Amino acid sequence: MNEQARGWIEILTDNDAAALWDKLFKLVSRHSSIRTLFNSDRIARARLQDLNADVTQDLFLKLHRKDRWRHYVDAGYSNANIEHELYHIEVPNLVSLLLRERQPEAYRMARRISNLVQTSAEFRRYRRTLGANHSEGKLSTRVFGLREWPDDKPTRAHQNMEDLLKDVAYRGRDRRRAGRGGSSHIIISNRDLTDLLVEIFRAVDSPLDVRIVRSLALSKLPVEDSRFVSIDAAVTPDAVSDPEPLKVDFPDQRPTPEQRLLENETNQQAEAIAVELLDKMREVVRHKPRRYSRLARVAWYCYFDLSSPSQTTIARRIGISNSLVTHYRQLFDAVIRDVELGAGQYIPFLHAFSRTLEMTISETAGSRDNIRREPETTASPRYPLARAAVATQFT
Repeated sequence: MNEQARGWIEILTDNDAAALWDKLFKLVSRHSSIRTLFNSDRIARARLQDLNADVTQDLFLKLHRKDRWRHYVDAGYSNANIEHELYHIEVPNLVSLLLRERQPEAYRMARRISNLVQTSAEFRRYRRTLGANHSEGKLSTRVFGLREWPDDKPTRAHQNMEDLLKDVAYRGRDRRRAGRGGSSHIIISNRDLTDLLVEIFRAVDSPLDVRIVRSLALSKLPVEDSRFVSIDAAVTPDAVSDPEPLKVDFPDQRPTPEQRLLENETNQQAEAIAVELLDKMREVVRHKPRRYSRLARVAWYCYFDLSSPSQTTIARRIGISNSLVTHYRQLFDAVIRDVELGAGQYIPFLHAFSRTLEMTISETAGSRDNIRREPETTASPRYPLARAAVATQFT
């Protein structure tokens, strides 16, 4: 009881950080804006205690960084003044900061709605007694309505007002214009937002407090406040104290049986085209083994050798002149230009043709040709020159 009776000044004078934190936690946990922020009626008690503790810690450190605690003592604040500043200034400012971080668009639209209701010529404030549990000091509890309505306009219960808004059209999002910083959308202009508020008041036919006006107007606006959460986050983290993790089935990246069948057919077609191309190469040299061997080796060195040798180097390896290298290269270009491939057959064709061409060279020339045998990889790193050269021949 003595700890509870101690005021802010006494605790700050004694430099009792633990008692100061406990007293601040008590103030935060009973603050109306904190209860509204966390929707305390739907959160388990243990979870609510943790959330209030987090907010208390943030507020405590914020006041400490600003050296506000020392200022209260040095400036001669009374306990009542400290309580008033914390309750009416510091806690609401922290809640506003949290709302801006969690729901930036909804917060910004709520501010705009409040300003339009207070400043537009279409609306006016209705000063009346709202009951013992309400106060007109807060903006959210102030009652507004259309200026054309009489002072004694009856007020309806707000429980079924959403049903009265069925005929009010849902507004589209204006994506053509950005805000002052260029990183946010206007969503809706002030003129269109004012027209929406007028339609809402006429649909419910009753004065409304600012809190209800915000809720009804936001239900007709395309507000996008998405947040990144863990994939193992709870389905309803605010409903239970120990929620079950969300079970997510990741997509299977393995190919389907149909995709495997299509891939096999594509490979078989590419192999058949490669064999056909080799037959055409034999025909263009009139089935002469020596000329066919030179043609195959020139094609390999020019388009499939990773070292990309020069024409002079190719001529020296094969033992022919530079002009003959040019001649055989032109023969190969003429043959491969007539090959027609589909969009998905280029890579399988390069695999199949390079294998068959390498086997042909090995059979005809043996180990003298020094063919570089590389391990099987994808076509992109293995045949960078071949892919570009063959594609060029097909265009």
